[in-house]
Amino acid sequence: MQTQPYGRCSVCTLQLKQCHAWQSNGYSFALVVLALTLLLAPAGWPQKLLVALLLGVIVWQGLVNHKRTDELIHGQHRLMGLTQELRGKQLLIEQQNDNLAALVDARTAELRDANMRLAAANLELLELDQLRSAVLSNVSHELRTPLTGILGSAQNLRDGLAGGLTQAQQEYVQMIESDSGRLIRVVNELLEWGRLQAGHIRLQRAPVALYPLLDEVFMLLRPAAQQKSVKLELADGDASVRVEADADKLKQILINLVDNAVKFSRPDSSVQVRAEPAPTGLRILVEDHGPGVDAEDVPHLFERFFRGRSASTAPGSGLGLAIAKNLARLHGGDITLKSSPGNGSIFTLNLPMAASTA
Repeated sequence: MQTQPYGRCSVCTLQLKQCHAWQSNGYSFALVVLALTLLLAPAGWPQKLLVALLLGVIVWQGLVNHKRTDELIHGQHRLMGLTQELRGKQLLIEQQNDNLAALVDARTAELRDANMRLAAANLELLELDQLRSAVLSNVSHELRTPLTGILGSAQNLRDGLAGGLTQAQQEYVQMIESDSGRLIRVVNELLEWGRLQAGHIRLQRAPVALYPLLDEVFMLLRPAAQQKSVKLELADGDASVRVEADADKLKQILINLVDNAVKFSRPDSSVQVRAEPAPTGLRILVEDHGPGVDAEDVPHLFERFFRGRSASTAPGSGLGLAIAKNLARLHGGDITLKSSPGNGSIFTLNLPMAASTA
């Protein structure tokens, strides 16, 4: 057992005046002195009785002190055992911490390597995407001139500038005119998307009368709508409504939205367009009665080149809605979709600028 400094108990390490064992020994010493004093006095039965009681108290106190001392020694040993056990657990925890730190360092190194590989892959993908955009832009430029010539030649043949045509020749010329026009639209969409991605589009904002612009859009798309027996309907509204926008880009957004609605409308149905004020500006709603959009396709519908399940039989490049959404965002607005299979779709163009009257 560890030796304690002078004035402290060797068992409980307390100062002697605080240790119950030393206090009890002091009491016992006083009682023994008192008992010896009584024994030296003249004998008598009260005196003998008192001496017996004192001796009994001394014996009882000794037994109690012995029990307390045993308990104290047992507690001290148990405390030492718990201390050693805790020390062992502490060493185990320190070892586990060291192992965990080494594991974290190893995983961090692996994650760093993975991030470097991912960054390299992203850079490579970015370079490939830029290369693809450049190739598409160059190819589109090269295609647009001959396609425009083909379309012009077909129109001249249709108008009889090269002489009369038979019925079969007119049908072939009409097919050439239709297909070349569709290819020109695809080429224009590719060029427009390339300009959007490159950030080369700058808006020329000015007050634009909304309803005359919608009339122009309807005039352009009415032949395609009539070919599918789809009726274009413009809801009544304030004809003096104006918005601050780039007229050409806003017209392109509306053409893409209405053309998409006509393309997916059922025969003998209608496409309704209406404008209404919104808390933050103006919204234009384009509603069709087509097959609708599947829920799993909705989050991807505005992605470039994406064509949903319902678009498998419809012509198009998959760029029209992506271009419209990006142009809307350039204006500080957005395009949202509400649709369900079998119930048609509602595309909403939200413009942040407030409508104004002339």
